[in-house]
Order: sequence, then structure tokens, then C-alpha cells
Amino acid sequence: MWTYRDPPKVEISPGFLLLLGVLSWLDEGVGLLPWGLLACLLHELGHIAAAAAFGGRMTGLSLTIVGAELQMDYEAPLSYSQDSLVALAGPAVNLLLGGLFTALGWGLPAALTLAVGAFNLLPILPLDGGRVVYGLLANRLDPDWAERLMTAFAGCLVGLLVGAGAVAAIYYANVTLLFTALWLFAGVLRRGKG
Repeated sequence: MWTYRDPPKVEISPGFLLLLGVLSWLDEGVGLLPWGLLACLLHELGHIAAAAAFGGRMTGLSLTIVGAELQMDYEAPLSYSQDSLVALAGPAVNLLLGGLFTALGWGLPAALTLAVGAFNLLPILPLDGGRVVYGLLANRLDPDWAERLMTAFAGCLVGLLVGAGAVAAIYYANVTLLFTALWLFAGVLRRGKG
């Protein structure tokens, strides 16, 4: 029997709209933005499909200047292993589609799709790789200690990325890594306040 559930709540912040505007302006007709958005959408659909396999459903989506955040509701709490599988589903979709795009000779979509998947595997807690590492640690340690270790590790890694981004900005006039590192830093701060 079909039952009606409330549709997912979608929140779009002004910061996200500003980010889209800046990225559109920087794209200058190259076509990075549409392919990048498609890679991100397919990534999130991978998470949703994996969550559904564990009895989850999407209840909300927040689009902010710091990225997309899915809110999921599960019939039963997920184990750390199950949460890790849901986290890995997004990058797995990117890897599969990146391989397909490569086989088709679509260089730009392949590169962007693989980059989205690889970026999300960084072991920083707002990202999928961080969720997997946290799950491994929390299975063996107290979850509070695992959270502290992950925060310290993420802070060090993001600090290195900010430094490398500053060097790239100064010597190569390329601010991409610096902005990405600052974006990650904002995500780590936001998570710390939550």
C-alpha cells in the first residue's frame, strides 16, 4: 500500500546563491559549472540510494556556501560500518561514472566527476572520507575520543592545505586550493559548533 510522506525540506542559503554566481562568472563559458553540478548531484544520489538500502529516506537538503548536506531519517540507527557504506556510495558513483566518461572520451566530465569523488574521500569529518575514518576509530575507541582525534587531524590537514593554497596563490596566482582549504576550514568550524 502506498502511503504519503512529507516531501524533503530543501533550504538554499544566500551564500550558496552567491557561490553559484561567482562560479558561473569564473567559468566564462568553459562548461565546468554544469558538469561539476552534475557530478555533485550524482554523488548525492549515490548516498541517497545507499541510505535507502538501509531503510533511510531523505528528509532534507541544505545548500550552503560550505556545500550540500543531506538530512536522512532511518528506521533504525546505522552501525558505523553501515554509515561508512553510505558515505562511500557517493565517491563510488563518481568513480564508476568517471570511468564511463573516460571510456567515452569525455575528458572534462570524467576529470570533474573523478575530482569530486577524490575530494570527498579526504579524511576530514565534513567529508565522506572523514566519516569512514571516524567510523573506524569509533568502533575501537570511545566516540568522543574519536571525534577529538578527527578534529585534531582535520585541523592539521586543513592547515597544511591553507599553507599550500597560500603558496599557490602567491607564486602561481591560483587561488583555487586556498579557497578550497578555507571552505573545508569553514566546514570543520561549523561541525565543531554543531
